[in-house]
Amino acid sequence: MIDIEIDFFDELARLVLAEYPEAYVSNEYERVPSQFPAVFILESNNTEERSTVSTFEGEEAVALTYEVQVAHPSAKRGKAVCKEIVRIVSDRMRERNMSRTMCMPVDNAEDPSVFRMIARYTGIVDRFGTHFRR
Repeated sequence: MIDIEIDFFDELARLVLAEYPEAYVSNEYERVPSQFPAVFILESNNTEERSTVSTFEGEEAVALTYEVQVAHPSAKRGKAVCKEIVRIVSDRMRERNMSRTMCMPVDNAEDPSVFRMIARYTGIVDRFGTHFRR
């Protein structure tokens, strides 16, 4: 299985932390983050790219889906901070040929004082680590 999750997470987390050193960044979702801004970078799908299947004994390429969730208290520029963090991640995703397929605020009925935003990205990566746009 082609698995770039840890390296990709590390790359994105470092970018976020360079701009927001106080951020909490994780690759596992937490309902109640321990600090803010909270950024969750999750690989939600990793499937073999069928158009690349050959007689090679392993996977040639995989289609990936990443979900980025950002939360910050509304009273402390929540919307602006969330959008800025999503922009930081989106810029790198674009450099990696990942397409943003969705970006929107999320209803946070559990704690309306915290603004939440979610973005989703898709792309293809081959066994050599080359990223391709879907």
